[in-house]
Amino acid sequence: MPGMDRDLWLAKIWDEWLTSPVTSRRNADAEASGLLTGMRRHSGTFTTNRLRAARRLSGPAKFPLWPLTSYSRKFPLSVSMITRPNHKPSVKFTLPPVKLTVPEKVSDIWPWLKGLWGTAGGLYFPKSGYYLTLIISDPETSALTRTIIDKTGLAWSGHRNEFSLRNHDDITTFLYNIGIEAGALDFEGMTLIRSARNKANLERNYDAANIARSVRAAHEQRRLAEEIMSSGMLDTLPEKLREVVDARLENPDISLEELGMRLSPPVSKSTVNYRWNRLRSLVENRHG
Repeated sequence: MPGMDRDLWLAKIWDEWLTSPVTSRRNADAEASGLLTGMRRHSGTFTTNRLRAARRLSGPAKFPLWPLTSYSRKFPLSVSMITRPNHKPSVKFTLPPVKLTVPEKVSDIWPWLKGLWGTAGGLYFPKSGYYLTLIISDPETSALTRTIIDKTGLAWSGHRNEFSLRNHDDITTFLYNIGIEAGALDFEGMTLIRSARNKANLERNYDAANIARSVRAAHEQRRLAEEIMSSGMLDTLPEKLREVVDARLENPDISLEELGMRLSPPVSKSTVNYRWNRLRSLVENRHG
């Protein structure tokens, strides 16, 4: 997929993440906990430079999380913008001491991961393949994340503070389960197109390699045939070997398969190759 199309698709993914509905207060608690867990944390403050994550948590997103959580009744959320020269702007959230929800039930894992991915995740498309990541900022959160992602049944790789999915089906499952259903379907289509293109490139490279081998073989056989002619060996050869030498001299550039079709009766590519190997041995013995 061209770079611009890929960028637009990723923007669509994040728009869907930002505007996805919240189906219950329990899910709102889990997602808000995941969002805050993925931020840089110091005492009672949480900081992120992902402005969309800040919008998701406190507005003006379509479905701001904090007012929908059970936390909002007891813990007011203070929001401030941090700007520094030559740095991306950041958003700081200040909370009274609060114990964030840690998902224990399978039903709580996906909304929690949805929040975490918003502040600590990404989806990348290098020249080959694709991968979805979670990059965690501190060891305690990293250990918690490892425990939780192990419950998803997906093939996560990585260690310490970075975890990745590289399997197409796993990435699709992750996107679908965190509520990015349209994006998951688009990802399916995009990876099918990419797979088809990669297959076409492999076939083209395979064909090019075959052509190159055929050209090298024809050149080597033509050189051998000319040496046989100039040395006077031709008249001493069995008829079938003389025939293949004559055919190569008359058709210097065709493939072994085509050369075999020019003989009488026609023979297979492997038979032609066998005869050239015999000729090569005869010439080498004559030199030796």
